[in-house]
Amino acid sequence: MAKYDRSYSMQDAHGPNGLGRRGTQRGCSRSKSTRRGNLGTIASLTFSQKQALNLSWRLLKPQASACFRKIFLELEIASPKVKQIFYKAALVDAFNKDDDNSATLEVHIKLTTKFFDELLATLDDENEFVAKIRGIGSAHAILAKGSNFSSDIWERLGEIAMERVCSHEVVTKTREASRAWRTLIAILIDELRGGFEGELRQHRKSSSTDQIEMGKVEDEEELHSKLQQLRMDYNQTLPYT
Repeated sequence: MAKYDRSYSMQDAHGPNGLGRRGTQRGCSRSKSTRRGNLGTIASLTFSQKQALNLSWRLLKPQASACFRKIFLELEIASPKVKQIFYKAALVDAFNKDDDNSATLEVHIKLTTKFFDELLATLDDENEFVAKIRGIGSAHAILAKGSNFSSDIWERLGEIAMERVCSHEVVTKTREASRAWRTLIAILIDELRGGFEGELRQHRKSSSTDQIEMGKVEDEEELHSKLQQLRMDYNQTLPYT
């Protein structure tokens, strides 16, 4: 499996399909700003690359369900946590046929196809583009506590998606499409992780604040209890009158 490298940028692409990447190390502790600097932005995509994205997506879309299914199934193998989440969702879904359960594998496949439709429609509006991705990432923060969902899962998803999408015959037909999809997926995963981690920090901050407030209340109650006990002890030592 090809390694997903967030340091990839369009300027560093080389080779017959423009599939070159910078660096070989994974998991480097780099700041968010550094990673974004290396990745570039959607605004850095040329007009022809945006055209290549939209054209290749139209050709890929009829096969998107099969492609995304392979990606999620490989992610299940790479991350047992993800498999467990989908399994639990499937059990819940078996007893609830009224609405689609967005946590199931099948609905994830449908939503991912819809997501790319909406995402590619915002290529000329980077603020909306980033907000849309980060919103998806932040929505997954709730899984961190109950299902041990962690940031490394986004990395694995990026590796698998890069391999599956960028090796698809529709994408490899042109160098522009290969470069554009690699850049798109790299930024996509980075922003998904950014939204996830940002929301997770907020959850932890709120939880920490709640604990501090609860501690203050407990301290006040303990102090009040001790004062009551002191008054009782004091009254018991007073001589009878």
